[in-house]
Amino acid sequence: MNITIIGAGAIGLLMGAKLSSSGHTITMVTRREDQAYELQQKGIRYRSGNKEETYEVNASTSLSAQTDLVIVAVKAHAVREVISSITHTYTARMTPELLFIQNGMEHVRYLTSLVQPVSVGTVEHGAKKRNDISVLHTGEGSLKVSSYSGRSPFIEALKDSLSIEFKDNWYKLLAEKLIINCGINPLTALFQISNGELLTNPRFFGLLRELIKESSKVLDLEFEESWNRVQQVCKLTAANTSSMLADVSAGRRTEIDAISGFVLKEASFKGVDVPFTRFVFDAIKGLELMMEERM
Repeated sequence: MNITIIGAGAIGLLMGAKLSSSGHTITMVTRREDQAYELQQKGIRYRSGNKEETYEVNASTSLSAQTDLVIVAVKAHAVREVISSITHTYTARMTPELLFIQNGMEHVRYLTSLVQPVSVGTVEHGAKKRNDISVLHTGEGSLKVSSYSGRSPFIEALKDSLSIEFKDNWYKLLAEKLIINCGINPLTALFQISNGELLTNPRFFGLLRELIKESSKVLDLEFEESWNRVQQVCKLTAANTSSMLADVSAGRRTEIDAISGFVLKEASFKGVDVPFTRFVFDAIKGLELMMEERM
């Protein structure tokens, strides 16, 4: 199968390595020419525990018309630009399947413009980008996928390669993951802590609970189930660095708009008061502003 992966961050590199190892022809689409050149020349270096392998891939800074599946693995704030590239590259007759794997739910509003079969997913794997061509697989997990529009036989064929779990309700799939991100990501980024410290510090624990309570109410999910799920994730990823903490530490733009920002918009629409969510949103946006001013 010919598979295009847009975005060569930790998750994009992980997907590329896993799919290349299963015999698929992979093309990584990057923003920078130098990263594309290095991937083309050296491949993806994948490490898990004591195992280290290199997997061959193609790489470019532009989309190719010849592909069966496009996996969009960019940050949420880059999705709109990527969709513009997709609509300019693929006509109604050229309809590769599309799979979007972002944090948050803000990107969903852009999907209605697409004529291709679209699926959305959430990544349960742990991954850390070591450099432009290297990824460390820090935790084995699954890729949960649900159809947003149309049937996706190519994605279905990748069930074993990517340990895919198929879900019927795309909204519930994304909302359950969003609630986890609403609590863990901003708190770990603000306090510069690992995921597990949210459970061991009673003050952080209380803040986490309030954030989950607010987001569950806004997204119409049962609080106790959501709260139990979040605590389980914190336990399983206790030593991990959240993606938002990694972004803040590196001086990058975060995905707070797609995570807490989405909850704020929905809360405003429904007339729900969410003071804890408002605080963490404003606090992270404040950090982003400080980072911009230092550049």
